[in-house]
Amino acid sequence: MLLGGRYCDCTMDALRLENMDKIWKSLSETVDVPQLREAPPLLKLVKHSLWITAPQELFKRHLKAVAFNKSTIWDAKVRTDAELLDSWFGTAKAQGVKIYDMEIENSTLEAIDIRDLVEPPELCIIVLGVKQLPNKEAPNSLLEAIGYRRHVGKPTWLVDQPDHPIDQMHHRFYSDILDGWLKHWPHLHLSATGARVEGQARIEHAVSADASDLDDLVDESTGNEEIDDALSDVDEMEEEGEEEIEEEEDDPTNLLSTLKVEADPKPYGKQKKKPWGGKR
Repeated sequence: MLLGGRYCDCTMDALRLENMDKIWKSLSETVDVPQLREAPPLLKLVKHSLWITAPQELFKRHLKAVAFNKSTIWDAKVRTDAELLDSWFGTAKAQGVKIYDMEIENSTLEAIDIRDLVEPPELCIIVLGVKQLPNKEAPNSLLEAIGYRRHVGKPTWLVDQPDHPIDQMHHRFYSDILDGWLKHWPHLHLSATGARVEGQARIEHAVSADASDLDDLVDESTGNEEIDDALSDVDEMEEEGEEEIEEEEDDPTNLLSTLKVEADPKPYGKQKKKPWGGKR
């Protein structure tokens, strides 16, 4: 109902819940965490490209908290790595070409190319870990998706999982080019009620966790303060002059690469080494 020319809070929440399912099907059914909803760590970063590491259910809780604090028509969209590949082969499928990948061949996705899939929304969130069968075009499909977003100056959130990090060469969507891009993206690891900013540093990846144990993944003492400090650094950089940013034309996503946040002194898992055992 309307109160003084505006909808009441309950109606606004209902409209936001309806919009959530347009962002990500069944997002409205995700567990609502009051502490996250009151102060979502990701809320201030919706206009920046991010690399986020978190189990899928935990990320959904954070995203739902953001959606509760945005407009009832917030233009965000979640896409999966499987959808990227399906769109990559969309034109061939439309022409009747046989695709020898059952996950792609049986898909009902309507978009016929990656640009249609990822470019329109204000914020595009690409969730990895859905595609299971190997496909040699997997890395290229992800590079193209991010490339389209970069070209039009729109932010992208890339979400991987603690037990399957995108910066490891065995990941199906890994590429040296992507690894280079991600070095200039802030890397956030989500906790039950906060987020730890890693900046340009590689996080120490944890072993897989059951969704029922999400609240015990990391120390809940880390939260919004680190993100506030990081954004403050970004604002200062922008005020000093846009010319410094323009000089880095080879990587327009480098807006937040100056993040300097102290790492968690107690990493929650053993770091996975590169397959060859060295550092890059």
